[in-house]
Amino acid sequence: MARPHPESSRWKPATRNVFVALPFAVVIALLGILTDLHTPLNDFWGNHYLSQRLDARNLSTFYDGFYPVGYTVLLRLLPRFEYPALSALGINVVLTWFLALAILAVLRLRGLGILPSLTAASLVFLFPQVFQCLYTPGADSGAMVFFTVGTCALFVALLAPTPRFWWYALAGGLLGMAALWRYHALPGGIFLLVTAALVFRKRIAGVMLALASCALVYGFQIALNVLSGHSPFQTYEAFNIYLHVHHVNWYHTAATPSVGTPLSVILSDPSAFLSSYFATFVRIFPALSAPIVLCFLCKDRLLRRAAVLWLCFCFLYSALMATADSGRAVLLALPVSLCFLALAGHALWIDRLRSLASSVSWPRLVAYIVVALLLGACATKDIASVLSWSRASRHYRALEQVCVREGITDARQVYSTDLYLYFRDLPPFRPSYTGGWLDLPPYHSNNEAHGVSLRSEKAFIQDCRDRGIRIVHLTPGCKRAAAFLNRIYNSPSVVDSMQFIAQVGKSRFFRLE
Repeated sequence: MARPHPESSRWKPATRNVFVALPFAVVIALLGILTDLHTPLNDFWGNHYLSQRLDARNLSTFYDGFYPVGYTVLLRLLPRFEYPALSALGINVVLTWFLALAILAVLRLRGLGILPSLTAASLVFLFPQVFQCLYTPGADSGAMVFFTVGTCALFVALLAPTPRFWWYALAGGLLGMAALWRYHALPGGIFLLVTAALVFRKRIAGVMLALASCALVYGFQIALNVLSGHSPFQTYEAFNIYLHVHHVNWYHTAATPSVGTPLSVILSDPSAFLSSYFATFVRIFPALSAPIVLCFLCKDRLLRRAAVLWLCFCFLYSALMATADSGRAVLLALPVSLCFLALAGHALWIDRLRSLASSVSWPRLVAYIVVALLLGACATKDIASVLSWSRASRHYRALEQVCVREGITDARQVYSTDLYLYFRDLPPFRPSYTGGWLDLPPYHSNNEAHGVSLRSEKAFIQDCRDRGIRIVHLTPGCKRAAAFLNRIYNSPSVVDSMQFIAQVGKSRFFRLE
Protein backbone atom coordinates (compact mmCIF):
# COMPACT_ATOMS: atom_id res chain seq x y z
CA MET A 1 0.00 0.00 0.00
CA ALA A 2 1.48 3.34 -1.08
CA ARG A 3 2.26 5.91 1.59
CA PRO A 4 0.55 9.30 1.30
CA HIS A 5 2.63 12.02 -0.26
CA PRO A 6 4.13 14.37 2.41
CA GLU A 7 2.71 17.44 0.65
CA SER A 8 -0.81 16.01 0.51
CA SER A 9 -0.73 14.97 4.19
CA ARG A 10 0.46 18.45 5.17
CA TRP A 11 -2.35 20.19 3.28
CA LYS A 12 -5.07 17.81 4.43
CA PRO A 13 -5.62 19.51 7.86
CA ALA A 14 -5.62 22.95 6.22
CA THR A 15 -8.23 21.84 3.68
CA ARG A 16 -10.35 20.38 6.47
CA ASN A 17 -10.18 23.67 8.39
CA VAL A 18 -11.33 25.56 5.29
CA PHE A 19 -14.51 23.50 5.08
CA VAL A 20 -15.11 23.30 8.84
CA ALA A 21 -15.05 27.13 9.01
CA LEU A 22 -17.76 27.49 6.35
CA PRO A 23 -20.80 26.88 8.63
CA PHE A 24 -19.89 29.95 10.70
CA ALA A 25 -20.10 32.11 7.59
CA VAL A 26 -23.34 30.44 6.51
CA VAL A 27 -24.95 31.36 9.85
CA ILE A 28 -24.14 35.06 9.31
CA ALA A 29 -25.50 34.93 5.76
CA LEU A 30 -28.74 33.31 6.91
CA LEU A 31 -29.17 35.86 9.70
CA GLY A 32 -28.76 38.65 7.16
CA ILE A 33 -31.52 37.16 5.04
CA LEU A 34 -33.86 36.40 7.95
CA THR A 35 -33.57 39.81 9.60
CA ASP A 36 -33.55 41.93 6.43
CA LEU A 37 -30.12 43.33 7.41
CA HIS A 38 -31.49 45.45 10.24
CA THR A 39 -29.29 45.73 13.32
CA PRO A 40 -29.59 47.89 16.44
CA LEU A 41 -26.25 49.66 15.92
CA ASN A 42 -25.00 50.42 12.45
CA ASP A 43 -22.18 52.71 11.26
CA PHE A 44 -22.42 51.27 7.76
CA TRP A 45 -24.38 54.14 6.26
CA GLY A 46 -21.74 56.68 7.29
CA ASN A 47 -19.09 54.62 5.51
CA HIS A 48 -21.41 54.14 2.55
CA TYR A 49 -21.91 57.90 2.23
CA LEU A 50 -18.15 58.43 2.23
CA SER A 51 -17.64 55.68 -0.37
CA GLN A 52 -20.07 57.37 -2.76
CA ARG A 53 -18.17 60.66 -2.74
CA LEU A 54 -14.70 59.19 -3.36
CA ASP A 55 -13.00 60.91 -6.27
CA ALA A 56 -9.47 60.01 -7.37
CA ARG A 57 -9.05 63.54 -8.72
CA ASN A 58 -9.76 64.99 -5.28
CA LEU A 59 -7.80 63.17 -2.58
CA SER A 60 -9.51 65.14 0.18
CA THR A 61 -12.58 62.97 -0.42
CA PHE A 62 -10.59 59.96 0.87
CA TYR A 63 -10.00 61.48 4.30
CA ASP A 64 -12.32 61.25 7.28
CA GLY A 65 -11.26 61.51 10.90
CA PHE A 66 -13.74 58.91 12.13
CA TYR A 67 -13.05 56.16 9.60
CA PRO A 68 -9.81 55.17 7.87
CA VAL A 69 -9.88 54.49 4.15
CA GLY A 70 -9.92 50.66 4.06
CA TYR A 71 -13.61 49.80 4.48
CA THR A 72 -14.76 52.84 2.56
CA VAL A 73 -12.67 52.00 -0.52
CA LEU A 74 -13.75 48.36 -0.39
CA LEU A 75 -17.41 49.40 -0.46
CA ARG A 76 -16.69 51.51 -3.52
CA LEU A 77 -14.83 48.72 -5.34
CA LEU A 78 -17.46 46.03 -4.76
CA PRO A 79 -20.25 45.53 -7.30
CA ARG A 80 -23.16 47.94 -6.85
CA PHE A 81 -26.14 46.00 -5.55
CA GLU A 82 -29.65 47.45 -5.67
CA TYR A 83 -29.57 47.43 -1.87
CA PRO A 84 -26.12 48.61 -0.62
CA ALA A 85 -26.29 46.69 2.67
CA LEU A 86 -25.92 43.46 0.66
CA SER A 87 -22.28 44.43 0.12
CA ALA A 88 -21.84 44.82 3.87
CA LEU A 89 -23.38 41.39 4.47
CA GLY A 90 -21.04 39.80 1.91
CA ILE A 91 -18.03 41.40 3.58
CA ASN A 92 -19.08 40.15 7.02
CA VAL A 93 -19.70 36.62 5.70
CA VAL A 94 -16.15 36.46 4.32
CA LEU A 95 -14.70 38.00 7.50
CA THR A 96 -16.52 35.44 9.66
CA TRP A 97 -15.11 32.59 7.61
CA PHE A 98 -11.61 34.11 7.80
CA LEU A 99 -11.84 34.48 11.60
CA ALA A 100 -13.10 30.93 12.13
CA LEU A 101 -10.42 29.53 9.82
CA ALA A 102 -7.62 31.35 11.67
CA ILE A 103 -8.85 30.25 15.10
CA LEU A 104 -9.21 26.63 13.99
CA ALA A 105 -5.72 26.66 12.45
CA VAL A 106 -4.04 28.07 15.57
CA LEU A 107 -5.84 25.71 17.93
CA ARG A 108 -4.93 22.72 15.77
CA LEU A 109 -1.29 23.85 15.71
CA ARG A 110 -1.37 23.91 19.52
CA GLY A 111 -2.42 20.27 19.61
CA LEU A 112 -6.21 20.44 19.99
CA GLY A 113 -8.20 17.86 18.09
CA ILE A 114 -10.78 18.82 15.50
CA LEU A 115 -13.76 18.54 17.91
CA PRO A 116 -12.17 20.60 20.76
CA SER A 117 -10.99 23.16 18.18
CA LEU A 118 -14.47 23.42 16.69
CA THR A 119 -15.97 23.80 20.18
CA ALA A 120 -13.52 26.57 21.06
CA ALA A 121 -14.13 28.37 17.77
CA SER A 122 -17.88 28.13 18.41
CA LEU A 123 -17.39 29.71 21.85
CA VAL A 124 -15.56 32.66 20.28
CA PHE A 125 -18.15 32.97 17.51
CA LEU A 126 -21.15 32.77 19.86
CA PHE A 127 -19.76 35.10 22.50
CA PRO A 128 -22.42 37.85 22.40
CA GLN A 129 -20.21 40.86 21.68
CA VAL A 130 -18.24 39.02 18.98
CA PHE A 131 -21.40 37.55 17.47
CA GLN A 132 -23.11 40.93 17.23
CA CYS A 133 -19.99 42.53 15.73
CA LEU A 134 -19.72 39.83 13.05
CA TYR A 135 -23.32 40.40 12.01
CA THR A 136 -23.45 44.20 12.26
CA PRO A 137 -22.41 46.03 9.07
CA GLY A 138 -19.58 48.49 9.57
CA ALA A 139 -15.82 48.75 9.91
CA ASP A 140 -15.58 47.27 13.44
CA SER A 141 -15.96 43.70 12.21
CA GLY A 142 -13.04 44.00 9.79
CA ALA A 143 -10.79 45.65 12.36
CA MET A 144 -11.57 42.89 14.87
CA VAL A 145 -10.99 40.07 12.40
CA PHE A 146 -7.77 41.41 10.87
CA PHE A 147 -6.35 42.22 14.30
CA THR A 148 -7.25 38.75 15.62
CA VAL A 149 -5.76 36.92 12.65
CA GLY A 150 -2.66 39.13 12.72
CA THR A 151 -2.20 38.40 16.42
CA CYS A 152 -2.59 34.67 15.78
CA ALA A 153 0.07 34.83 13.05
CA LEU A 154 2.40 36.73 15.40
CA PHE A 155 2.01 34.14 18.16
CA VAL A 156 2.62 31.30 15.69
CA ALA A 157 5.90 32.98 14.70
CA LEU A 158 6.94 33.74 18.29
CA LEU A 159 6.21 30.25 19.63
CA ALA A 160 7.66 28.27 16.71
CA PRO A 161 10.98 26.51 17.43
CA THR A 162 12.34 27.72 14.11
CA PRO A 163 10.60 30.98 13.17
CA ARG A 164 9.71 31.66 9.57
CA PHE A 165 10.06 35.35 8.83
CA TRP A 166 7.15 35.45 6.42
CA TRP A 167 4.87 34.80 9.43
CA TYR A 168 6.11 38.06 10.97
CA ALA A 169 5.54 39.92 7.71
CA LEU A 170 2.02 38.46 7.46
CA ALA A 171 1.24 39.38 11.08
CA GLY A 172 2.38 42.98 10.63
CA GLY A 173 0.47 43.34 7.36
CA LEU A 174 -2.75 42.13 8.97
CA LEU A 175 -2.31 44.48 11.94
CA GLY A 176 -1.80 47.31 9.46
CA MET A 177 -4.94 46.23 7.60
CA ALA A 178 -6.92 46.37 10.86
CA ALA A 179 -5.70 49.95 11.29
CA LEU A 180 -6.94 50.78 7.79
CA TRP A 181 -10.45 49.84 9.01
CA ARG A 182 -10.45 51.53 12.45
CA TYR A 183 -7.91 54.06 13.70
CA HIS A 184 -7.56 52.66 17.22
CA ALA A 185 -6.18 49.39 15.77
CA LEU A 186 -2.92 51.22 14.93
CA PRO A 187 -1.87 52.00 18.52
CA GLY A 188 -3.24 48.57 19.44
CA GLY A 189 -0.90 46.92 16.92
CA ILE A 190 2.06 49.00 18.06
CA PHE A 191 1.39 48.10 21.71
CA LEU A 192 1.27 44.42 20.75
CA LEU A 193 4.54 44.51 18.80
CA VAL A 194 6.38 46.52 21.45
CA THR A 195 5.24 44.09 24.14
CA ALA A 196 6.29 41.15 21.95
CA ALA A 197 9.76 42.67 21.54
CA LEU A 198 10.12 42.96 25.33
CA VAL A 199 8.79 39.51 26.25
CA PHE A 200 10.43 37.63 23.35
CA ARG A 201 13.70 39.55 23.15
CA LYS A 202 15.44 36.83 21.12
CA ARG A 203 12.83 37.26 18.37
CA ILE A 204 13.24 41.02 18.11
CA ALA A 205 14.41 40.86 14.48
CA GLY A 206 11.17 39.17 13.46
CA VAL A 207 9.11 41.62 15.50
CA MET A 208 10.86 44.51 13.76
CA LEU A 209 9.95 42.93 10.43
CA ALA A 210 6.32 42.77 11.57
CA LEU A 211 6.47 46.43 12.58
CA ALA A 212 7.90 47.37 9.18
CA SER A 213 5.16 45.37 7.44
CA CYS A 214 2.49 47.11 9.53
CA ALA A 215 3.97 50.52 8.70
CA LEU A 216 4.07 49.65 4.99
CA VAL A 217 0.36 48.76 4.90
CA TYR A 218 -0.76 51.70 7.03
CA GLY A 219 1.46 53.93 4.92
CA PHE A 220 -1.44 54.21 2.44
CA GLN A 221 -3.48 56.04 5.08
CA ILE A 222 -0.53 58.26 6.03
CA ALA A 223 0.03 59.16 2.37
CA LEU A 224 -3.65 60.03 1.91
CA ASN A 225 -3.63 62.16 5.05
CA VAL A 226 -0.63 64.15 3.89
CA LEU A 227 -1.75 64.49 0.26
CA SER A 228 -5.20 65.64 1.38
CA GLY A 229 -3.74 68.39 3.55
CA HIS A 230 -3.81 66.74 6.99
CA SER A 231 -1.11 65.65 9.40
CA PRO A 232 0.11 62.02 9.03
CA PHE A 233 -1.84 60.64 12.01
CA GLN A 234 -4.70 63.14 12.24
CA THR A 235 -8.06 61.76 13.43
CA TYR A 236 -11.11 62.99 15.36
CA GLU A 237 -10.05 61.07 18.48
CA ALA A 238 -10.82 64.12 20.62
CA PHE A 239 -14.56 63.65 19.98
CA ASN A 240 -14.77 60.38 21.95
CA ILE A 241 -12.82 61.99 24.77
CA TYR A 242 -15.32 64.86 24.63
CA LEU A 243 -18.15 62.37 25.21
CA HIS A 244 -16.56 61.44 28.54
CA VAL A 245 -16.87 64.98 29.83
CA HIS A 246 -19.93 66.46 28.13
CA HIS A 247 -23.40 65.14 27.42
CA VAL A 248 -24.23 65.22 23.72
CA ASN A 249 -27.80 65.43 22.49
CA TRP A 250 -27.54 63.52 19.22
CA TYR A 251 -30.46 65.46 17.75
CA HIS A 252 -28.44 68.67 18.09
CA THR A 253 -24.93 67.66 17.07
CA ALA A 254 -24.60 70.74 14.88
CA ALA A 255 -24.63 72.78 18.10
CA THR A 256 -21.61 70.88 19.45
CA PRO A 257 -18.77 73.40 19.70
CA SER A 258 -15.31 72.90 18.24
CA VAL A 259 -13.90 70.06 20.33
CA GLY A 260 -10.25 71.13 20.31
CA THR A 261 -7.30 68.90 21.16
CA PRO A 262 -7.59 65.81 23.40
CA LEU A 263 -5.53 67.53 26.10
CA SER A 264 -7.70 70.64 26.05
CA VAL A 265 -10.85 68.49 26.41
CA ILE A 266 -9.38 66.67 29.41
CA LEU A 267 -8.18 69.88 31.07
CA SER A 268 -11.60 71.49 30.59
CA ASP A 269 -12.96 69.23 33.36
CA PRO A 270 -10.27 66.85 34.72
CA SER A 271 -12.39 65.36 37.53
CA ALA A 272 -15.29 64.47 35.21
CA PHE A 273 -12.90 62.93 32.70
CA LEU A 274 -10.98 60.88 35.30
CA SER A 275 -14.18 59.60 36.88
CA SER A 276 -15.49 58.42 33.53
CA TYR A 277 -12.06 57.17 32.43
CA PHE A 278 -11.56 54.85 35.41
CA ALA A 279 -15.10 53.50 35.10
CA THR A 280 -14.39 52.63 31.47
CA PHE A 281 -10.99 51.09 32.30
CA VAL A 282 -12.58 48.87 34.95
CA ARG A 283 -15.09 47.73 32.34
CA ILE A 284 -12.53 46.98 29.60
CA PHE A 285 -9.47 45.52 31.33
CA PRO A 286 -11.14 42.76 33.39
CA ALA A 287 -13.19 41.67 30.37
CA LEU A 288 -10.00 41.19 28.33
CA SER A 289 -7.70 39.85 31.06
CA ALA A 290 -10.01 37.47 32.95
CA PRO A 291 -9.78 34.65 30.34
CA ILE A 292 -5.97 34.75 30.60
CA VAL A 293 -5.77 33.89 34.31
CA LEU A 294 -6.08 30.15 33.75
CA CYS A 295 -2.95 30.20 31.58
CA PHE A 296 -0.79 30.81 34.66
CA LEU A 297 -2.02 27.57 36.24
CA CYS A 298 -0.68 25.51 33.32
CA LYS A 299 2.67 23.76 33.07
CA ASP A 300 3.13 24.88 29.46
CA ARG A 301 5.95 27.42 29.73
CA LEU A 302 5.42 28.85 26.25
CA LEU A 303 1.71 29.32 26.89
CA ARG A 304 2.44 31.16 30.13
CA ARG A 305 4.95 33.36 28.34
CA ALA A 306 2.46 34.17 25.61
CA ALA A 307 -0.12 34.95 28.31
CA VAL A 308 2.29 37.42 29.92
CA LEU A 309 2.64 39.17 26.57
CA TRP A 310 -1.11 39.33 26.08
CA LEU A 311 -1.78 40.48 29.65
CA CYS A 312 0.68 43.37 29.23
CA PHE A 313 -0.94 44.26 25.93
CA CYS A 314 -4.43 44.18 27.47
CA PHE A 315 -3.31 46.61 30.17
CA LEU A 316 -1.79 49.07 27.69
CA TYR A 317 -4.71 48.78 25.28
CA SER A 318 -7.30 49.23 28.05
CA ALA A 319 -5.42 52.25 29.38
CA LEU A 320 -5.62 53.84 25.92
CA MET A 321 -9.17 52.87 25.00
CA ALA A 322 -10.58 53.96 28.36
CA THR A 323 -10.13 57.49 27.01
CA ALA A 324 -12.82 56.69 24.41
CA ASP A 325 -16.47 56.54 25.38
CA SER A 326 -17.24 53.46 23.29
CA GLY A 327 -18.74 50.15 24.33
CA ARG A 328 -17.08 48.53 21.33
CA ALA A 329 -13.53 49.23 22.55
CA VAL A 330 -13.29 45.69 23.92
CA LEU A 331 -13.95 44.09 20.52
CA LEU A 332 -10.46 44.38 19.06
CA ALA A 333 -8.81 42.07 21.59
CA LEU A 334 -11.73 39.95 22.82
CA PRO A 335 -11.47 37.00 20.37
CA VAL A 336 -7.79 36.45 21.21
CA SER A 337 -8.52 36.50 24.96
CA LEU A 338 -11.23 33.90 24.41
CA CYS A 339 -8.77 31.76 22.45
CA PHE A 340 -6.40 31.91 25.44
CA LEU A 341 -9.28 30.64 27.59
CA ALA A 342 -9.69 27.65 25.27
CA LEU A 343 -5.95 26.95 25.16
CA ALA A 344 -5.67 27.20 28.96
CA GLY A 345 -8.61 24.84 29.45
CA HIS A 346 -7.02 22.30 27.10
CA ALA A 347 -3.60 22.64 28.77
CA LEU A 348 -5.09 22.18 32.26
CA TRP A 349 -6.88 19.06 31.05
CA ILE A 350 -3.64 17.62 29.67
CA ASP A 351 -1.51 18.63 32.68
CA ARG A 352 -3.74 17.98 35.67
CA LEU A 353 -7.08 16.35 34.87
CA ARG A 354 -6.55 13.75 32.16
CA SER A 355 -4.79 11.27 34.47
CA LEU A 356 -7.57 11.70 37.04
CA ALA A 357 -10.23 11.24 34.37
CA SER A 358 -8.74 7.86 33.45
CA SER A 359 -9.52 6.50 36.93
CA VAL A 360 -12.83 8.25 37.66
CA SER A 361 -15.47 9.56 35.29
CA TRP A 362 -16.55 12.85 36.93
CA PRO A 363 -13.77 15.20 35.62
CA ARG A 364 -14.71 14.51 32.01
CA LEU A 365 -18.41 14.90 32.82
CA VAL A 366 -17.78 18.18 34.63
CA ALA A 367 -15.74 19.46 31.67
CA TYR A 368 -18.56 18.62 29.26
CA ILE A 369 -21.12 20.35 31.50
CA VAL A 370 -18.99 23.51 31.85
CA VAL A 371 -18.49 23.76 28.07
CA ALA A 372 -22.18 23.11 27.42
CA LEU A 373 -23.18 25.81 29.93
CA LEU A 374 -20.81 28.34 28.35
CA LEU A 375 -22.08 27.64 24.83
CA GLY A 376 -25.69 27.59 26.02
CA ALA A 377 -25.39 30.92 27.84
CA CYS A 378 -23.84 32.57 24.78
CA ALA A 379 -26.36 31.03 22.38
CA THR A 380 -29.28 32.12 24.57
CA LYS A 381 -28.11 35.73 24.51
CA ASP A 382 -27.48 35.55 20.75
CA ILE A 383 -30.93 34.12 20.05
CA ALA A 384 -32.49 36.96 22.06
CA SER A 385 -30.50 39.46 19.96
CA VAL A 386 -31.57 37.84 16.70
CA LEU A 387 -35.21 37.89 17.78
CA SER A 388 -34.83 41.57 18.66
CA TRP A 389 -33.32 42.29 15.24
CA SER A 390 -36.13 40.34 13.57
CA ARG A 391 -38.78 42.37 15.42
CA ALA A 392 -37.02 45.59 14.42
CA SER A 393 -36.93 44.40 10.81
CA ARG A 394 -40.68 43.69 10.77
CA HIS A 395 -41.37 47.05 12.43
CA TYR A 396 -39.28 48.95 9.88
CA ARG A 397 -40.96 47.05 7.04
CA ALA A 398 -44.34 48.15 8.39
CA LEU A 399 -43.10 51.76 8.55
CA GLU A 400 -41.92 51.49 4.96
CA GLN A 401 -45.29 50.17 3.81
CA VAL A 402 -47.00 53.25 5.25
CA CYS A 403 -44.61 55.48 3.28
CA VAL A 404 -45.16 53.52 0.05
CA ARG A 405 -48.92 53.74 0.55
CA GLU A 406 -48.54 57.51 0.77
CA GLY A 407 -46.75 57.59 -2.58
CA ILE A 408 -43.21 58.09 -1.24
CA THR A 409 -40.59 57.19 -3.86
CA ASP A 410 -37.51 58.75 -2.25
CA ALA A 411 -36.49 58.02 1.37
CA ARG A 412 -35.49 61.67 1.79
CA GLN A 413 -39.15 62.64 1.40
CA VAL A 414 -39.60 61.27 4.94
CA TYR A 415 -38.35 63.02 8.08
CA SER A 416 -37.75 60.70 11.05
CA THR A 417 -36.76 61.04 14.69
CA ASP A 418 -35.68 57.37 14.76
CA LEU A 419 -31.94 57.69 14.18
CA TYR A 420 -31.64 53.94 13.45
CA LEU A 421 -34.28 53.82 10.73
CA TYR A 422 -33.47 52.90 7.16
CA PHE A 423 -35.64 51.47 4.41
CA ARG A 424 -35.21 48.35 2.30
CA ASP A 425 -36.76 49.42 -1.03
CA LEU A 426 -36.77 53.22 -0.98
CA PRO A 427 -33.45 54.62 -2.28
CA PRO A 428 -31.33 56.24 -0.96
CA PHE A 429 -32.65 54.15 1.97
CA ARG A 430 -32.10 56.60 4.84
CA PRO A 431 -34.78 59.23 5.57
CA SER A 432 -34.03 62.84 6.44
CA TYR A 433 -32.85 63.43 10.01
CA THR A 434 -31.71 66.17 12.31
CA GLY A 435 -28.40 65.23 13.94
CA GLY A 436 -27.41 61.62 14.50
CA TRP A 437 -24.13 59.77 14.90
CA LEU A 438 -24.35 58.37 11.37
CA ASP A 439 -24.14 61.91 9.99
CA LEU A 440 -20.86 62.75 11.72
CA PRO A 441 -18.68 61.80 8.70
CA PRO A 442 -20.45 64.07 6.19
CA TYR A 443 -20.76 66.82 8.79
CA HIS A 444 -17.05 66.90 9.54
CA SER A 445 -15.98 66.35 5.95
CA ASN A 446 -18.29 68.95 4.39
CA ASN A 447 -18.91 71.29 7.34
CA GLU A 448 -22.62 70.83 6.71
CA ALA A 449 -25.31 71.75 9.21
CA HIS A 450 -27.15 68.73 10.55
CA GLY A 451 -30.45 68.29 8.81
CA VAL A 452 -33.82 69.98 9.17
CA SER A 453 -34.04 73.05 11.40
CA LEU A 454 -35.48 72.54 14.90
CA ARG A 455 -35.43 76.21 15.93
CA SER A 456 -39.24 76.40 15.97
CA GLU A 457 -42.30 74.64 14.59
CA LYS A 458 -42.63 77.23 11.83
CA ALA A 459 -38.95 76.93 10.84
CA PHE A 460 -39.20 73.11 10.92
CA ILE A 461 -42.25 72.99 8.62
CA GLN A 462 -40.80 75.51 6.19
CA ASP A 463 -37.48 73.63 6.04
CA CYS A 464 -39.32 70.36 5.41
CA ARG A 465 -41.19 71.93 2.50
CA ASP A 466 -38.00 73.43 1.07
CA ARG A 467 -36.36 69.98 1.15
CA GLY A 468 -39.31 68.19 -0.45
CA ILE A 469 -40.24 66.30 2.73
CA ARG A 470 -43.84 65.07 2.60
CA ILE A 471 -44.08 62.72 5.60
CA VAL A 472 -42.97 63.29 9.21
CA HIS A 473 -42.31 60.15 11.28
CA LEU A 474 -42.20 60.77 15.03
CA THR A 475 -41.21 58.43 17.87
CA PRO A 476 -41.33 58.91 21.65
CA GLY A 477 -37.70 60.03 21.45
CA CYS A 478 -38.78 63.16 19.60
CA LYS A 479 -39.01 64.98 22.93
CA ARG A 480 -35.21 65.09 22.98
CA ALA A 481 -35.23 66.70 19.56
CA ALA A 482 -37.73 69.53 20.17
CA ALA A 483 -40.59 70.37 22.52
CA PHE A 484 -42.91 71.21 19.62
CA LEU A 485 -42.33 67.76 18.05
CA ASN A 486 -43.24 66.15 21.36
CA ARG A 487 -46.44 68.25 21.48
CA ILE A 488 -47.32 67.17 17.93
CA TYR A 489 -46.63 63.52 18.82
CA ASN A 490 -48.86 63.61 21.91
CA SER A 491 -51.66 65.72 20.37
CA PRO A 492 -51.82 64.69 16.71
CA SER A 493 -55.31 66.09 16.13
CA VAL A 494 -54.56 69.73 17.00
CA VAL A 495 -51.85 70.44 14.43
CA ASP A 496 -52.94 72.73 11.60
CA SER A 497 -49.98 72.22 9.24
CA MET A 498 -49.75 68.42 9.52
CA GLN A 499 -52.36 65.69 9.27
CA PHE A 500 -52.08 62.50 11.33
CA ILE A 501 -52.29 59.54 8.95
CA ALA A 502 -51.12 56.35 10.70
CA GLN A 503 -49.63 54.74 13.78
CA VAL A 504 -47.37 51.68 13.78
CA GLY A 505 -46.40 50.55 17.25
CA LYS A 506 -45.24 53.71 19.03
CA SER A 507 -44.43 55.45 15.74
CA ARG A 508 -46.81 58.11 14.38
CA PHE A 509 -46.96 59.44 10.83
CA PHE A 510 -48.01 62.91 9.73
CA ARG A 511 -48.53 64.31 6.23
CA LEU A 512 -47.44 67.87 5.61
CA GLU A 513 -50.38 69.93 4.35
